[in-house]
Amino acid sequence: MTMQPASQELTARIGETIKAARAARGLSAPELASACSALGVPVTPNAINKIETARRESLRLEEALAFAIALNLPLVSLIVPLDGDAEVDLLPALRLPVWEAAVLITGEDQPDDAVEGSAHALLAVYREHVVDVRTALISTQAAHERRSQAARNELGSERYQQLSRQASEFERIAHEDCQRLRDTRSRMRTQGLHPAPLPAVLAFLDPDEEESTT
Repeated sequence: MTMQPASQELTARIGETIKAARAARGLSAPELASACSALGVPVTPNAINKIETARRESLRLEEALAFAIALNLPLVSLIVPLDGDAEVDLLPALRLPVWEAAVLITGEDQPDDAVEGSAHALLAVYREHVVDVRTALISTQAAHERRSQAARNELGSERYQQLSRQASEFERIAHEDCQRLRDTRSRMRTQGLHPAPLPAVLAFLDPDEEESTT
């Protein structure tokens, strides 16, 4: 698959970003080439030089992905100059404000009229699931930690009572967070989606969901 830019502008923009990021990280062209090759995308130092100096007319998608990963950059930042002009020519007949162009690529915002099952709606559901998992994981681990700390103090002591109250509050929050996560996973399965496996600490949420879907 090849990215075909309008008059090489897209490839030139990507090349400029790669060059700046490589210099900021103190990487030589051979070192960047080696990092890309380690990802299974062979790129020669000469090819990198041509890309950085706008002497390549196009860039393969897997090359762009490899450069983004090797340079620890979001892929969108290769395509859209986030710190550049206010607007960008994303396509020959499509000029957009920079942030609108970035959002179009990343799908960060879900349109109000997104149809259930559409790409935008699916992306929003999976993003919601990731947030719910992280939230439930944080509150559950915090509850376990406070309860464990309380157990290490003398029963009935002031410190024990203080930690027990904190543990109870975290457990209440964790219960709400886990219920929200359970609901999200159930909704995903109802839509025929397959939520990612849960961390071991939250694995107890899956059995009930599996029973409800059988």
